[in-house]
Amino acid sequence: MVNPCSCGAIIRLTDLKFLNWDKFGNFISLLCLAHCIVTPLIAMVLPLSIFMDESVHIWLFIALLPPAIFGAWSGWRHHGDSKPSLLLAAGLALVGIAAFAPMDTVAEIALTIPGSLLLIAGHTLNRRLNLLSHLTATRTANS
Repeated sequence: MVNPCSCGAIIRLTDLKFLNWDKFGNFISLLCLAHCIVTPLIAMVLPLSIFMDESVHIWLFIALLPPAIFGAWSGWRHHGDSKPSLLLAAGLALVGIAAFAPMDTVAEIALTIPGSLLLIAGHTLNRRLNLLSHLTATRTANS
């Protein structure tokens, strides 16, 4: 079987160093949170029907999935702590219910804001645990 990579190495998604799943996840979660908080306020002043469309919630949820899944998986493999994964799963569940279950706007906001905050907390904790794990491994290697 011929390896498509000219250098002879197999490239795995988790080995891509240029994409930090937790930073990307925090950005998308903050975007989701901002959409949930700011859009209703701006909609009172300006007609922003494109941002009020229900499909935006589905697209934001779809954008939240890869960073949460890959961030949790790669973080757990790196530091072995399940707390970030639990926070990320809870956040995804809340945002997913808000995106797909039929409910009024107030209920959507009541689920999306805590869901986004749980996602942000999960990605932040995951980044810190990854850093601590890396520092511990570096100290052990240098000792």
